[in-house]
Amino acid sequence: MAGFNEFNERPGLEGNTAAQPRVFGHDAIATTPYWNFTIKQGGSGYAAGDVGDTLTGVGNVGVSGNITAVTGDAVTGFTFLSKGNAKVGETIILSPATSLGDGFQVVISADSLSNLTADSRGAMIYNNSTLAQDIGILTEAGTSVIFKSVPATEYVGYTHPILAIELTSGTDILAVY
Repeated sequence: MAGFNEFNERPGLEGNTAAQPRVFGHDAIATTPYWNFTIKQGGSGYAAGDVGDTLTGVGNVGVSGNITAVTGDAVTGFTFLSKGNAKVGETIILSPATSLGDGFQVVISADSLSNLTADSRGAMIYNNSTLAQDIGILTEAGTSVIFKSVPATEYVGYTHPILAIELTSGTDILAVY
């Protein structure tokens, strides 16, 4: 046949569909929900004994985290437990769960609330735990979903894995790209 190049013709892979076929993962990273942030103001009145204490969001439903370091009387280390309804770029004010007086607030500037870094399509989420657990994700469409009792050593979505652009809850997780 004139003009037919058998090497370049692959049945079932035409045009852009061949650009990034997803048949299997090519990389995996261990991950847990975390959110990048900058401590904008460490507050005052904190002591070394406050390390491990939980702070909750003021005006931000569901935002919480633990103090991981105190220098002087200000919080210098913090880990989010839940981002609640916080948005990228928002300044979040946190205070102790039990009010100990004025000055016990920390202002956090959220730089990024996503921890998955796949270039265009997200990642498959694998429960690497030895136990079943609830796993929360943000889908490619931007939908927040919690998958209940994902079995140990299974993908979120089981036989029909769901691509996630953000992991919002779960521990001992692998993101498979």
